[in-house]
Amino acid sequence: MLRLFFYGLVLLPIVLLAGSINYEHDSSPEETIESYSQKWNEIVNNDSLMQETQKEQFLKIIDSLFYLERLGPQILQKTWVKLDSYAQNQLVEALKSSILQKICDSSLMKVTDGKIALTFKNKEIKENFAMLNCDFVRNNHKISTEIYMLRSPKGSWKISNLKIGNISILHYYYSVCDDILKKYSFPYLVSELGEYHFVALEDFEGSPLGELPVGWTWKKQDNDKNKPYRIETENGNKYLEATDDGESVILGKEIKWDLKKYPYISFRWRGHRIPEGGDERFHERVDSAAGIYIIYRKKFGLIPESVKYVWSSKHPVGSAMRRSGIGRPWMVVAESGKDHLGEWRTYVFNLFEAYQKTFGGNSPDVAIGIGILSDANSTKSHAHADYDDIRALKKANADSGVLNILKAE
Repeated sequence: MLRLFFYGLVLLPIVLLAGSINYEHDSSPEETIESYSQKWNEIVNNDSLMQETQKEQFLKIIDSLFYLERLGPQILQKTWVKLDSYAQNQLVEALKSSILQKICDSSLMKVTDGKIALTFKNKEIKENFAMLNCDFVRNNHKISTEIYMLRSPKGSWKISNLKIGNISILHYYYSVCDDILKKYSFPYLVSELGEYHFVALEDFEGSPLGELPVGWTWKKQDNDKNKPYRIETENGNKYLEATDDGESVILGKEIKWDLKKYPYISFRWRGHRIPEGGDERFHERVDSAAGIYIIYRKKFGLIPESVKYVWSSKHPVGSAMRRSGIGRPWMVVAESGKDHLGEWRTYVFNLFEAYQKTFGGNSPDVAIGIGILSDANSTKSHAHADYDDIRALKKANADSGVLNILKAE
């Protein structure tokens, strides 16, 4: 039945099969469908459009015709109300991309020469609700479709559900999202739904300026400490600023993603001040200007296995070390010294390989979190750095970053 649903969904361009989009509020549901249909057909047959421009115009049609603001809450249900407006918008954009991708994946999209016919049959139209019963016919194969529409507050008719056979678009996406969220976190769902090439583990865009980042926590022992992290903005882009004067507070975010599918980590940071005398090998000097943790798992639910990429005060890039003690991270030097202070620097590493070269053996299939730490408490100095765009990538030309294992206490 899911195959039948997809077959019907890729026939949707016929529903969207147009001279110009009719935005008149007094348009009937049928006229709305036909108007958008003509516009879709125009775009398909315009050979002068670049692929990216064509995609943008398709997305505008889907955005205008589908009642995405209603679909999101209905699909995620209780999860939806827990999301902030930024996360809700991410889901809507991913849903829009998913609907378009299902259409574009089919060769039927460009078959608009009369081989596929659309016929309106039964209809039920009330003041703010409409149901259109349609037949799609191609080579004597018929698919019956029910299109459900609601009138928006602005007066336009929008598709709130689409039913093909016994499966509706609502049921399909509810099942997909529910299955993903049983194993992974919301950012992973957004990536999978939108068929993106990366998971946005954190970009800080959903957090208020001047405050701690939304969704991040710290250890109970740090409850009474000053948290030296704040959301700042630059050229319209938000990032996290860390200014540690001895607090040494780790921020952590629980987030699960599939390491087999997204085995690379990418992040940006900008160092401003390194802790003088810092040396990650020794307890009394274990300070770094910047550090990003990848938490692979917690043994017995308590003891973390993590790799921490650091901006070291002295050790060469590629150095790796781990101090003795339960739950200590492997530290890998991604940047060192003062040469690149004040610059945004981007890094990409292979997390599977990083685990093999540090802990040894095979990495877990699912990562469980990330962390951030700029600290200068051991050296009684100062550390200052900015963080942004922490992503898990499907593909990259990158290794673990581990070149040399150093002995640590």
